Order: sequence, then structure tokens, then C-alpha cells
Amino acid sequence: MTAYNIVTDIFSAPVVALHSSASSGAQWKQLAAELDGRFSVSAIDLPGYGSRMADNGAFGIGGVADDVIDHLTGFRQPVHLVGHSFGASVALKIALLRPDLVKSLTLYEPVAFHLLETGDAEDRDQFAQMRRISTTLAECAEAGTVECGMRAVVDFWNGQGSFDGSSEERRRRWSAMTPAILKDFTRCFSEDWSLEDLAALTMPVLVLTGMDSPEVAQNVATKVANAVAQARLAILPGAGHMTPVHEPEWVNSRIYEHIAHVERPVANCFWPHRAAA
Repeated sequence: MTAYNIVTDIFSAPVVALHSSASSGAQWKQLAAELDGRFSVSAIDLPGYGSRMADNGAFGIGGVADDVIDHLTGFRQPVHLVGHSFGASVALKIALLRPDLVKSLTLYEPVAFHLLETGDAEDRDQFAQMRRISTTLAECAEAGTVECGMRAVVDFWNGQGSFDGSSEERRRRWSAMTPAILKDFTRCFSEDWSLEDLAALTMPVLVLTGMDSPEVAQNVATKVANAVAQARLAILPGAGHMTPVHEPEWVNSRIYEHIAHVERPVANCFWPHRAAA
């Protein structure tokens, strides 16, 4: 399992960061650089990406979570777990399965689509929308026109025209990730934990969402934040779903603030009473 940019920490708990679909642990290199000297950062490749292009074959997010849990146990202490998109969904699963391994949780728009399937009409419409995108990707892959499917995925999360406006090399790299992305969709749809299950989480949780993100991402993030007693929701103006990749500085400062506060909480301070002269 590849880990990027391990730095010396001065606090007690390391940071483990999980990337989004169509990415790799390398997306967190700037986070590691910005936390240099404050926290150690281990940014691993999830199955199917980066150095681990061979998928582990496990069904459901639980199989990916178990893979990461093996990595976490090596630290012999709870970690600050950070996740973006699919990585945030894996982080949530880990927190539910092994809360003893998680000191804090930072989630940027977890793609827990299964929460919408039995919701209100708007939720169900959004769930159906994600199903359609997944189906388009699968049908295009089966027809041998993977670029058609990846265009639908990339443009949904990045904005219309993003796929065609990217370099040929990037389009080719995205298209090569189609099998892994399809598995990520399947894993997300197969989950069965509920919002009520999140009420059992007791670690401090920060949920981040972008004001310019698709409504489905904002909706799921808000549901998760509202369900966790120790959660805070931060809505970032001008940010979209892929901001942690394209403009990480806007997200990294929030991550640092959260985990630093968990390590060294700010005490309530009072000015001493001063008598009038």
C-alpha cells in the first residue's frame, strides 16, 4: 500500500487521507506539505487506483474499508481520518466499523447515495440521477466507447464541458479508470447503513461541502452532518465537488483547523475582574 509524503509530527495522532474516485493518494500531497512539521500524513491508494490498479475484488464499501483498516491498525493509535467523495464514504464506513481507530473524521462530500433511495421525492430523484450516470458509464464501457461514459461522469462533477476541455492525456487517464469507477458506484449503491447508525459516532466530525457542488452532494453532506451529534457542517463559497483536487488550499486549512482543535482544544478564557481605579 503506497503512502505519500510521510512527515514528522509534533502532535499525537497521524492523519490518514482517502482520495476520491478517478484519483489517487497523490491528491493529498499538498495537504502533507502544508501540515509538514505539525502532523504526519499517510495518503494511501485505494484499490483500483494509483499503485493499486489491480482491484482487491471485495464487494461493497466494507471490503475497501477492511483494506484500509489493516493499514490503520499499524499506527497503534487512533488517527485523524480524512476523506473526499468516495474516500469520504470509505472513511464513514471505517468509523462505523471501527470507531476505536478514529480520533476525528473530516469528510468532504461523502457519496453515500444509498441514503437517498428511500427518502422524499427530491431524494429519490437525486438517487435516480446517480443511477443514470452509472448506467451511462456501464453502457458506454460495454459498447467500447468509454470516453462517452467518462464525459458524463466528469462533466457532472466538474461542470459541463470539463471532459472535452481537458488534455488528451488526462482524458485517456480518466477513461482507463472506468472499471474502478464503476465498482465505486456499485459499492456506494450497495450500502445499507442508515442515518440512525451515524448517531452512534462520538468522535468529532467535520463535514465539508461546496456551495457550487451538485445538489446531490450538498444534500448527502447535510444529511450526514445532521445525523452525527458531534458534527459540524461547513459550506465553502465558490467551491465545487472537486475543489480538494483542483484548489486544495481552500479545503486544507479547514482540515488543519479541525484536527488541530481536536488535538489541542481551545479553552474558554475569561478576563480577570479589574476594579475601577
